Amino acid sequence: MATDVEWLEENSLRDPVAVLAFEGWNDASDAASRVLYYLMEHHDVTPLARLDLEDYVNYQESRPLVTLEGRVRSIRWPTVGFFGLAVPDHSHDLVLVLGEEPHMRWRRFCIEVASVLRQLGVHQAVALGAFVGEIAHTLPVPIFGSSSDPNFAQRLGAHASAYEGPTGITGVITTALEDEGIEAAGIWAGIPHYLAANPSPTGTRALLYALGDVIGQRFDVTELDEEVADYEARVQEAIAGSSELVGYVRGLEAESEKRAISLTSSRHLVEEIERFLRNPN
Repeated sequence: MATDVEWLEENSLRDPVAVLAFEGWNDASDAASRVLYYLMEHHDVTPLARLDLEDYVNYQESRPLVTLEGRVRSIRWPTVGFFGLAVPDHSHDLVLVLGEEPHMRWRRFCIEVASVLRQLGVHQAVALGAFVGEIAHTLPVPIFGSSSDPNFAQRLGAHASAYEGPTGITGVITTALEDEGIEAAGIWAGIPHYLAANPSPTGTRALLYALGDVIGQRFDVTELDEEVADYEARVQEAIAGSSELVGYVRGLEAESEKRAISLTSSRHLVEEIERFLRNPN
C-alpha cells in the first residue's frame, strides 16, 4: 500500500480507466495537462486521493505556494491528485491523475501511483504527453501512440512511435504500470516548436479527441473550439505580417515528411511570434 497517500473520499467508480498527465518536460505548451484541467472544469469530479511529493521533488526547483484565505495563511505543497469522474452513459468511469513530473526516485514514484490505481480498481490507464517538433501549425496535429499492445496505434489511428532517447515520467510510467499489472498506453501530440512557449489549445483538443477514441467516449469541446479559433487567428495574424515567417511555415509544410528544417536558423522567427502572442493587443 502507498504510504504517502491521503485518502479523501470513498471510491464508488465503475471499472474506472485512469487518465494521467504530468506538468513539465512531457507537457509541451501545457497541451497534456490542460486536457485534465478542461475535464475537471467542465465535469463534476470527486477528489479521491492525494500523493505527497515530499520524497520526489526538489523544493528549490518546485517551491511550495503560500495561500491566503481571509487572514489565514497556509502552505500548499506539491502533490499528485487523483480525481473521480463518473460517466453515467459509459461502461467505464475515469480516474484523472494530475501533478508535476517528479525530480527524483521515479521508480518508487511509479510504484506508488500504481498502488493507488489498483486500490481504486483501475485495470487500464492512458498517459497523455506533448512534445516539441518541426511541425507546421497549419497541418493536423500529429498524434503518436505507444503501448505494449501492438494493435494500439492502429486502433487509435495514430502514428506508432519509433522514438529512442531521453524520456520523461509520461514515457516511464506507462511501462511501470504494465509491470505492475495495469494495461497502459501513451498518447502524444506534436507541438510546433516556434509556438512552444505558449499554451496550445489546438494540441489539447487533439489529445482530447484521441483520448475519446481510445476509451470510446465523446467529450464536449465547444468552449475549447472557441479558444482554438481565437488562438489560430492570432497565430495566423502574427505570421501573415512577415513574408519570412510565411516562407518558413510553407517550408515546414513542404518538408513535413522529412522534418529537415533547422531549428537554430529559425530562432529569430520564433522570438517574433512569441513577442506577438505575449502581447495580443
